[in-house]
Amino acid sequence: MIFNTWVFAAFALASLTIYWTSPARLRPLVLVLSGIVFYAYSYPPYLILIGGLAVVTYATAKGIVNARAAARGAAARWWLTAGVVASVGVLFVFKYTHLFAASLASITHGHVALSVPKLLVPLAISFFTFEFVHFLVDVYKGKIEDFGVREFATFAMFYPTLVAGPIKRYQNFEPQIGHTRTLSQLFIAANVYRVLLGLAKKSIIADSMTPLTQPLLTPGAPYHTGDYWIAMLAYTAKIYFDFTGYSDIAIGMAGLLGYQILENFDRPYWSPNISQFWRRWHISLSSWIRDYIFIPLGGSRGNKFVTMLNLTFVMAIAGLWHGASWHFVVWGLWHGLGLAVHRVWSLTGAKLRVIANAPAPLLATASIVTTFAFVAVGWILFASPSLTAAYEAARGLL
Repeated sequence: MIFNTWVFAAFALASLTIYWTSPARLRPLVLVLSGIVFYAYSYPPYLILIGGLAVVTYATAKGIVNARAAARGAAARWWLTAGVVASVGVLFVFKYTHLFAASLASITHGHVALSVPKLLVPLAISFFTFEFVHFLVDVYKGKIEDFGVREFATFAMFYPTLVAGPIKRYQNFEPQIGHTRTLSQLFIAANVYRVLLGLAKKSIIADSMTPLTQPLLTPGAPYHTGDYWIAMLAYTAKIYFDFTGYSDIAIGMAGLLGYQILENFDRPYWSPNISQFWRRWHISLSSWIRDYIFIPLGGSRGNKFVTMLNLTFVMAIAGLWHGASWHFVVWGLWHGLGLAVHRVWSLTGAKLRVIANAPAPLLATASIVTTFAFVAVGWILFASPSLTAAYEAARGLL
């Protein structure tokens, strides 16, 4: 179910009415049932997938807790590994098997060809698998100690964040489940405004940019240099307003249900460097990658070279998370390289000399413009349907 449709509007109105007219003790159940209806609308058979994976995740988490209580560290690690492999394995099977098979056939020049069935990618699979992995890891680390079926089901099936995030953290979400909430005019107005703002960003601004981005999708004749520049800037605006629009709707809908969801964007295009950009863009994803991939790899505790490799690797993973195609991976590598170069720059005396010699307003403006340009050029890799198309579009800029 897509947010900017009349179907969702009718669904949201019905779910809010039932939710607020139900006794407080039944509202978590209303949220779970609403999430089931919301998810089943897209493709009902896959409700079994998300439900089954949620059951596996919950059972695995209980296994971790029991193993830790019995001081059996090896068993706890086994439960953790099994749960993470289940979530990541489902994500790989449904989203990446075709990419793997095609790449293998290309590398072996067709000598090794895997027959992979065509599977419809389940709605929001990238989001709910990351939430499940977070849940298991934090249970293993002891950050989540007490959880019940009701709380976990509400967390897993919370429909405002189910499609496009923000990616929730259980520790922030669970304490809100048992709170008794009351409606007020200010409460309603603020969240309705947030929903309407998101709809305007998505339907008025982002969608109006779509025709201008065509040169990135089908580069070549009859487009000229100016067309590619317009397309790149249009896509830069489109993806921002599209994604922030969805986040605004999700945050507003969560607010109308009495839940507070963390912000997902913080003026990213005003960032003075690429590191700051990733602290402000898709914050729930970048913080997830930092906490569950980058830091376990060693983070920035090693030498400069290892840190650069870690940054490049995790951003390649971030690119692959966005889509099962190599141009997404290269987009991730583009940002990984940017982060690596920025880190080296930050640790050298060159940065200090520039700061000491350049006028502060000029330096601030140059930093923002340079970062924006780097991000905008990277969006060509993200928007284009293939690496070949991305290369043609990038060449068209020149």
